[in-house]
Amino acid sequence: MADRSDAPPPGTGSPEQALAEVHRRFIERWSQMASSWGVPRSMAEVHALLFVEARPVSADEIMQRLGISRGNASMTVRTLEEWGIVRRESLPDERRDYFVAERDALALFATVMRVRKEREIDPLLALVSECRAAAAAVPAAGDGSAARAARDLDDRLADMDLFVRAIDAMACRYLSHDGSGLRTLAAEAGVER
Repeated sequence: MADRSDAPPPGTGSPEQALAEVHRRFIERWSQMASSWGVPRSMAEVHALLFVEARPVSADEIMQRLGISRGNASMTVRTLEEWGIVRRESLPDERRDYFVAERDALALFATVMRVRKEREIDPLLALVSECRAAAAAVPAAGDGSAARAARDLDDRLADMDLFVRAIDAMACRYLSHDGSGLRTLAAEAGVER
């Protein structure tokens, strides 16, 4: 995103300028945070822009406001659509497509967490299971040191398996498509809006 150090401080200027500054700050901080999670900066910027806007945004506006290429904007929007956190809309009497982000933050986070679970937790569960089966298959022949090491490894993997399955169970319980599971979790934890 282009640097806007010339922007007025919050609370100064017109209401439109103040809101534009809030948008800029959110987009900037969202992209910094997302990059620490391994999400490309431009993807986070596009998502943040679409999230803070109260209206559908065209690819041309995304390119102009974020200073990115048409190819980058197109590829990024397509990925966000695949994740299920951005959708394409058509406006009456318009030939081009517009884009809108999921507005419900809890539904958004539930979707992102489900995608991450499918890409990271599910393969980890399979790996731990495979490694435990392989460790259990180590024969007890010889001096038995390999069998002891295999049992020790299985003990450590059993703890890993317990942790990953607990995370998986929480994800399955609380990651409903509409965000209601996260609302339930928040209520159980005494967190209010």
